[in-house]
Amino acid sequence: MRRTAEEAAQTRAELLDAALFVFAEQGLASARLADVAQRAGLTRGALYHHFADKSALHAAVMTHSWTTLTEPVWEILNSRAPLDERLHGFLTTWLRRLRQDDRFRALLTLTVQGSYQAGSSDGQAAKSSALADWRQRLQALFAGHAALAPGRRPGGADAHQPLTPESAAAHLLAWLCGTALLAATDPALLPPGDADGVAPALRGLLPPEPMST
Repeated sequence: MRRTAEEAAQTRAELLDAALFVFAEQGLASARLADVAQRAGLTRGALYHHFADKSALHAAVMTHSWTTLTEPVWEILNSRAPLDERLHGFLTTWLRRLRQDDRFRALLTLTVQGSYQAGSSDGQAAKSSALADWRQRLQALFAGHAALAPGRRPGGADAHQPLTPESAAAHLLAWLCGTALLAATDPALLPPGDADGVAPALRGLLPPEPMST
């Protein structure tokens, strides 16, 4: 019985992995379950044993992949290092993973594609929930940090208003989604995964370093 359960879990994992790539490469509207089964080296019957339809498979891919592929990157923000060091490590790792990790890039490609049909509420809900969770985690990260100081907004009447945790979180979430869109189009368009590549984003979030005298 244990072997049967292990085999079923392995089959499900293989289907999720295959679906991630098929959905990202073909688009959700064009992807066929037969293509997913073929890529996994399994029968359509095996696929339908685990997933009722494409909508259920899509939702499972999103739920599973967001946790397994993105959590290691987010863990960088949970360290005890200063905020600027955590953000630098997080953003540079994000860019490197988009360039070098096929699964990570496929997941973010699938994310920016949107829902494949109006009735696909499960997958859309999973994606929306994940993005909302990211925003909340970023807000919690920025909340209470003196680094979000007045005077960081460029020009205009609001130049001396403080950058709120909500604003900082929205700014960074937009950057994350924007780089994901670039990676989905062509990873070569991404900024480099180093200090120069993330400096513009960090300048919009953190105060300038004190000038030496």
